[in-house]
Formats: sequence, structure tokens, C-alpha cells
Amino acid sequence: MIRAAFFDIDGTLLDHSIGRIPEDTLYALDCLKKKEIRVFTCTGRHILELDELGISGLGFDGHVLLNGQLCLDRERRVLAAVPISSRDMEKIFPVFNEKRIPLSFVEKEKIYINFINDQVRKAQEDISSALPKTGSWQGAPVYLIVAFAGEETVAELMKYMPHCRTTRWNSYGVDIIAEGGGKEKGMEQMLARFSIKREEAIAFGDGENDMEMLEYAGIGVAMGNADEKVRACADYVTGDADKGGILSALRHFEIL
Repeated sequence: MIRAAFFDIDGTLLDHSIGRIPEDTLYALDCLKKKEIRVFTCTGRHILELDELGISGLGFDGHVLLNGQLCLDRERRVLAAVPISSRDMEKIFPVFNEKRIPLSFVEKEKIYINFINDQVRKAQEDISSALPKTGSWQGAPVYLIVAFAGEETVAELMKYMPHCRTTRWNSYGVDIIAEGGGKEKGMEQMLARFSIKREEAIAFGDGENDMEMLEYAGIGVAMGNADEKVRACADYVTGDADKGGILSALRHFEIL
């Protein structure tokens, strides 16, 4: 029996071709809640971005944010937090200050970037988000770093951060998180909080950073727009976000 459902945001809940969550997906979320199935976001996004997109107000039971590095309950209380190590932060901070590569630092309460270029503009446009504000690190815990760069540049960056790993969400954007982190780790924390087994969870996603989440859940569903390697991690491939994919999968598994 499914007791929890986890949803990626971009390309899964949120259809960027129309800039919002489709009506059939909103209907599916409402039906899940009426059946007393817990619903959670599971995303690389920050809660401030969910506020900006109008997603945080949809009655989720909790949020697995920043690719599992920060988990909040319905009241936004912290259930789990895994910051990037201070050793790695001390090494990457001079690179941030050089402003050769656009780097965005994500803290519990804010997001800021060292500078903005065309790659940043394109990546943010692709996910229907405003440009981050410029700022500087003052020593607070950082839970995620976004590098707006290609594979070779990111590989060079990772030499400064041996205790971290990457997951790409866009051809222009890569998330850098603590080595032991990931969406599945955040899911594990959230399920433990509500005494739900992983076999009782269904997860939906479409990106590289969703692969471990899909494998961890009792049922992993890849959206129709997912790459082949993401589909290979899933138990089922459904339609695109704008073609009733979520509702269709929930009916396929007789959850709704």
C-alpha cells in the first residue's frame, strides 16, 4: 500500500511550457491528500523558490530540498540538514571571489551568486525562475552550490571540493552537494519522520538528480520527458507533465 508520494518539481510537477502546474496534476495531488497519502516535494530547489513559484502553498506534508540536503516539515521546521564541509567551503570561496565561473551559494535562508552571465540567464529562464541576487559568503553553512558551467569546468572545480559530488539539472547548471547527500537520503529522513517504509512510497522525476530517488522508492516513475538513463532507473515510464503523466501513473498503479 502506498502511503507517501514524492515529487520532483521541474519537468515533473511544473510544466515549463505553460509556466505552471497542470490542472490534472493539481487534481491528482488533491486526490492523494483526500486518501490520506502524504505528499512531499523532492527537489533541488530552495523553499524560497517554491514560494516564488506558488508551490509551497499547495499543502505538502514536507519538503526534501536542495537534493536532500535540507528537509523541512509542513511548518518549515528543519528535520535534517547536511551542509557542505567547512574544508571544501574554504577552498571554493577564493574561486567564488575570482568571478571567473558563475557560482551560486545556497544557505538555509538565502540564495546569492557571485556574478551573472548569459549561461545563468538561460538556465534560470529554462526553470521559470528569477535571477539570483549577487552577494558574498559570510561563513554561514552552505547546503548546495550551483555551478553554471560545462562538464570540463565543473571537473576542475571539483578538485577544490573532494568531499562533494555533482548532479546536473540543466545543460547550463550543476548542483554540488556533500558527498553523502542525495534526494534518496532526504526521502529516508522524511519517511522515518512519518514512520513510513520505503516500499510504501512512490516517487516521480525526470532528471539526473532524480535517478537515485526513483531507485530508492517502492515505485519509481519517470516522466515521459526523461532521458533514457533516467527511464532505466524507473519501474514505470509515464507521459509528460503536460500530458497527464502523474495522474495516469497513479491510476496505472491503482493508487487513485
